[in-house]
Amino acid sequence: MEYKLIATDMDGTLLNDEHFTSAGNIEAIKEIQKKGVKFVLASGRPSFAMFEYAKELEMDKLGGYVLAFNGGQLIDMTDRKMIFHEGLDWEDIRKIYELSCEIEIPMVLYGDDTVYASKDTENTRFEAKLCGMKFTEFGSLEELKGYGIDKTTKSMLISDPETVKKAEEHMKSKYGNDYFIAISKPIFLEIANKNINKGKTLRKLGELIGIKMEEMIAVGDSYNDIPLLEVVGMPVAVANANDEIKAMSKFESTSNNDDALKTVIEKFF
Repeated sequence: MEYKLIATDMDGTLLNDEHFTSAGNIEAIKEIQKKGVKFVLASGRPSFAMFEYAKELEMDKLGGYVLAFNGGQLIDMTDRKMIFHEGLDWEDIRKIYELSCEIEIPMVLYGDDTVYASKDTENTRFEAKLCGMKFTEFGSLEELKGYGIDKTTKSMLISDPETVKKAEEHMKSKYGNDYFIAISKPIFLEIANKNINKGKTLRKLGELIGIKMEEMIAVGDSYNDIPLLEVVGMPVAVANANDEIKAMSKFESTSNNDDALKTVIEKFF
């Protein structure tokens, strides 16, 4: 099979534990793009927190794509044109906020360059730092609306792993049919429009640029990558991936700390 596109998760997959892209990964990714292979960053991160990584990989010069917010946004890096966008409206925000208050777990959501959190904690501030965004705490929905926020691309509930797991169970029991709900990292429970996930948005991109799903490789490590790996011809797990990702993969690469993307590229190209 001649593969024409690689899509990769970022945190825990492309990026090492220090949230950097290794020199080996960078050079390998640049080279395959120069040969005409399309490259896609597919992350739960906001697009704002992905652009610098994309530029480092020269995706703006070589025609790459950013799939942000678990598929809520699709952006052509050549001109940063928004190809696709779908998110949560004010009624969704209200439901998630009320549930977060009920189970006493902080909620975060996103403006253009700011992470808004219902509680100022080490973990909610970590999300803002991870994304390279400003941090603002809000004490009520009225206060949030005062910041001009009446919609968002996704929301997250953030706490310690045990609390997040309980929140996932509670959220799915109450709103499992209404939203896409997945743990992306042990401290992050992601909540998005039920009509979007990484796989669905990658399929939209494939239709747009004329690449079949079987001609794609996808690389991931965690639960929110499942829809991405399900739709491609070659699903790949990194060595540090959870067991469910490894079970559905056709190839296991090296870990995120050991040039995982370079290993994939050397294997298939």
